[in-house]
Amino acid sequence: MRNALKAPQVKHYIDWLRRIEYRSATCQFSYDDLTYQKIDELYQLLDRIKPNCANGAVELWLQVDRGSIDDFGNYEEFRASGEVDTYEEFYSWWTAEFPDEVEWINFTAIEDQEIGYRMIYLGQHSVLEMDSRKEKSFPHDISEFSCWLVDAVSQAIHQIEAGTYNEMLERNLPPQHRTGTIRRSKLWEVWPEHKADFFEDLSQKDIDEFLSVASDFLPAGSQRLTEMTANYFFSCCALGYRANQYPGGDKLPRDQYRQHADGRDDGLLDITPDSPQAFSLWYHNREKIGGHPWEVCRGGNSTHISLYVQEDVSGYSLQLAGSSWTRTIETVRFFLALYRAGCPVTIREAEMLKSRLIGSEQIGIVPKGIVPCYCHSLFEGEKVIDFMNLPSEDRDVFAAQCMWKPVKKAYLKDEVVDGLLHK
Repeated sequence: MRNALKAPQVKHYIDWLRRIEYRSATCQFSYDDLTYQKIDELYQLLDRIKPNCANGAVELWLQVDRGSIDDFGNYEEFRASGEVDTYEEFYSWWTAEFPDEVEWINFTAIEDQEIGYRMIYLGQHSVLEMDSRKEKSFPHDISEFSCWLVDAVSQAIHQIEAGTYNEMLERNLPPQHRTGTIRRSKLWEVWPEHKADFFEDLSQKDIDEFLSVASDFLPAGSQRLTEMTANYFFSCCALGYRANQYPGGDKLPRDQYRQHADGRDDGLLDITPDSPQAFSLWYHNREKIGGHPWEVCRGGNSTHISLYVQEDVSGYSLQLAGSSWTRTIETVRFFLALYRAGCPVTIREAEMLKSRLIGSEQIGIVPKGIVPCYCHSLFEGEKVIDFMNLPSEDRDVFAAQCMWKPVKKAYLKDEVVDGLLHK
């Protein structure tokens, strides 16, 4: 290679460039002239490759040598700054950051020629943007990085041209960069303490009852509530709070809801609390402006617990929702409290939660660099709602238990493979 950047330097550039708010309308981050020249050269190379992503992007895997410990940094400088005390500590830091002699980096490039826009991702992060609609500003010299990038992409394309890239990738891509699934029971076999911690606050009796009665749908002929009031809803919430030993149990149910719910109640706390007419009027006619009245146990976008009031021709019922791994036990206890109190209640993702309790749930393994959340699109046609990156600890043991998806292949345009023409 003409450019001798090693993995620590490449990682430094990725970490720096990923923090730039490229998509901001006011961002005018610009590069040196050689970098723009190299990026043009890069896209000319990519024009020989058939897009292999649904959005028309090209995805490849690049390799960069780890280099020596001197490429990682200067021990004396790190010691002087207080970051390490001994050379052994410095060495351990290096091998922890770069355990393999070769680092693999995911590369994705998109282009919209109509508006003159280009974006390059490395390691699942956006690092380079070229937008002809924006004015350029002070140029930042990243030419050594752009030269390395073109060389690395060129090497991958040469392998594609030689017909060796796809086989090499399938054989050598490390497991932490792959997509697949692992059965939860297999994870527990490797880390039994995780299973013990998970079930610490849930008895076998509770598990058996949940497995027996939990459902997404009320059984045929089940009674609904003929009327609903705010206070009845708050009392149902209080049952769940008490089952999970939330603080404030000595308060009125409406005040417990005020304490533990999301806070954006859409005016539910303001209606006449014991009036079915007031609830019906609010339920059907409230001005919905982004409230979250059903988020009864607040949390993040995917980690809260909701208790929905549903209405059909037979009356009112309740549906509990809380499929986040970290809220599973709370959700199960909340449901059982309502069920035991005789409430007409269902639970969303009931079968998935049951499979989680018995260990048959499939967990989605997503590549390093992808935050393991909202990754459903990587598992189309599969029932996967919980995701994780492959742990570094016991990695090989976990990898052997995973069902891996084929890696994304790359072909030249107009290449005939297995009788099919790739254009």
